[in-house]
Amino acid sequence: MSSNPQDVFQWVSPKERYPGAPPYLVGLPRGEGFNGFKILWFDFTALKSALILIITQLLHVLAYLSRTKVELKGVADLGLGVVLAPTDNWEKVTDLFQFFKWPFLPKPLIAELWQEDVEFGRQFLQGLNPVLMRKCKEEDIGVGSKFPVTEDHLKSYLGDNFSLKSALDKGKLYIVDYEIFDNIIDETQEDQLGRYSASPLCLFYLNDQDQLLPVAIKVKQNYNSGIDPYPEIFTPKSSKTEWKAAKLAVSATDIAYQGIIAHLLDTHLVIEVCAVSTYRTLPSDHILYQLLKPHFFNTFAINYMARSTFLGRGGFFDSTGALGYTSSNELLSRAYWGEGLVTSYKGEPWEFYKKALPYSLNFRDVQDLPNYYYKDDALLIWNATKKYVNDVIKNHYPDNQAVENDGKLQAWKNELISPDAGTIKGLLPPEKASQLTGKLNNIDDLIEIVTTMIFLATTQHAAVNFGQYDYGAWVANMPFALYEPFSSLYTVESEEEREKILLKWLPGRKQTIKQIVLVKVLTILPPITSKSLLTLDNPFQHESDQQVFKNFKQRLKEIESQLKERNQKLKKEGKTPYVYLQPSRIPQSIAI
Repeated sequence: MSSNPQDVFQWVSPKERYPGAPPYLVGLPRGEGFNGFKILWFDFTALKSALILIITQLLHVLAYLSRTKVELKGVADLGLGVVLAPTDNWEKVTDLFQFFKWPFLPKPLIAELWQEDVEFGRQFLQGLNPVLMRKCKEEDIGVGSKFPVTEDHLKSYLGDNFSLKSALDKGKLYIVDYEIFDNIIDETQEDQLGRYSASPLCLFYLNDQDQLLPVAIKVKQNYNSGIDPYPEIFTPKSSKTEWKAAKLAVSATDIAYQGIIAHLLDTHLVIEVCAVSTYRTLPSDHILYQLLKPHFFNTFAINYMARSTFLGRGGFFDSTGALGYTSSNELLSRAYWGEGLVTSYKGEPWEFYKKALPYSLNFRDVQDLPNYYYKDDALLIWNATKKYVNDVIKNHYPDNQAVENDGKLQAWKNELISPDAGTIKGLLPPEKASQLTGKLNNIDDLIEIVTTMIFLATTQHAAVNFGQYDYGAWVANMPFALYEPFSSLYTVESEEEREKILLKWLPGRKQTIKQIVLVKVLTILPPITSKSLLTLDNPFQHESDQQVFKNFKQRLKEIESQLKERNQKLKKEGKTPYVYLQPSRIPQSIAI
């Protein structure tokens, strides 16, 4: 077997690549797989979770049979399929609690609060997908815009003294926009899948108590008043079921965005591109190799599993997600390549420099948003990581000329961006594009690139991964899919009947078991999956670099203490702590 890294770490050919995906590694090279203990722990967690939930479901079936007169009508299956079909339905939302009576499957964090508007808003700052919220601009809303929210819409809820202009001027309005879902799947495909999606916009208002409240929702980008049987704009003054339905459409879209874009693409798949490029071009004694290698641990293995388990036909996105196989890959292609696979969608391609945390916060204009603990905690770790990278790199590159003269480094950069290799666009911002067509020649830009890689592989992945059980195990909060179209709410008129329709929107009990088992497995913490940032071994050969690493670890310990103290204070105040970015909970790499 060849020991040449370019033979061991080969790019998959574009013809064999999963539709819409970035480039990735052919197969799984020897030594890159999970160890036996980790495999056993994954299997144990999945099997134990599934067994608990199946037992719960069996008890539910037996209870149903004990109070129901069974009449067998079928022949081959003795009619059991028909008899037992109702046992997959929810009679009321609180029946979800039946699945969380066991210590191994604790009640999800938001099980008691999920229907409250305050909680709905909080989740966009501290929940599973805290990266989409941005400050609302004047052109985003109003008559003539795609989100025609007016002052009259909001006054009915916020009071007669509310001024839209004043709220915009004071930076009180924020928005999430799922435009990338527009026309991603047609109604015929949805009916065939039996699962339905939306492309919503949601407007939030920051009140005087620093609570972020949803105040207006549009569930479909291109509303047609002549066809769509529901209002274009929903507010808290809509009927109770309409407002619940509108929020559910947003939540279901948000977890689809998190699963395919914020989580899978922005961390897993992009970091694999970085890892393959690193291993193909840099020798093991190169400082960038030493700096980056710990943050690629087990990434090939988890992604190899993810491609077959999630992206493939019959995989999780196909069988359980809102979009199915074709449209999940369509979403991936839109997000990375900026174009549709089976639609005429044209948008912006994925660009690396935009994933640097300071750029993202500035672009979304959320630096001053209160109670945005993702922002606060991520900035602490970004700054610590950047100082660490800065000090290591400057130990080896005294000036810009040293960067320019490093042929291996230039090969690494070229591998990352080559259309025949890594295909990453926007490794640097447009004003620095000459370093991409020519030589990378600025030490600060190199530091920014490496910092962003490590941040995505560690902190950012932790932020969008480890809240999955807390927010996704309670399927009424964030279902992987809706099982009836939004228009179904308008086939009945009474609130009581609409509540029953809303229950039909949720995954049935069997699909709920799948969702709970998945999010339980995906949130296994260090040290099972890998070491954490606090326990990571020193990866360097030179004493000066080893000292920099020790300083980094010390700073992380200080951050850990700071965040624990803040979270304890939040608990005492009866508020929800934000724990996902405590360094002890951040894995060294994307290994789960």
